[in-house]
Amino acid sequence: MYKLPGAGVGVAGGGVGALAATGADVGWWLAVGVILLVLGTIAVIAGYRRTKRLGRTGS
Repeated sequence: MYKLPGAGVGVAGGGVGALAATGADVGWWLAVGVILLVLGTIAVIAGYRRTKRLGRTGS
């Protein structure tokens, strides 16, 4: 039978898997999601600028 990550571990001593499985501390997950979105946006902008710069110097 499948066992959820962190199952059998007390909430006080549980890890990230336990928090995800129980839905506890949703604010922490939202903060991580926002950080990932910001980092992804920065990466896309940097890639766009790099491609634009390489295209300009290559012609």
